[in-house]
Amino acid sequence: MDARLSRELPFTERVKLWLNFEAFNLFNTVSNTGVNTQAYSSANGILTPTPGLGAGNQSQGFPDGTNARRAQASLRLIF
Repeated sequence: MDARLSRELPFTERVKLWLNFEAFNLFNTVSNTGVNTQAYSSANGILTPTPGLGAGNQSQGFPDGTNARRAQASLRLIF
């Protein structure tokens, strides 16, 4: 979940200042991009179940390979 708060501050009819605050991955949720798909392993003709079938094993996020929570603030002057 991403969130954004904005506020416009008018100075004159033509000049305005925008204050912005944005947060990305607000609840710090991991988004898995890969899962374990090996169900069984074989040794000497004996199949044994592999633990962790379907569990996440990769969690690379956009744009820099992380799922970390991010926040930024900005000012925008319109004239």
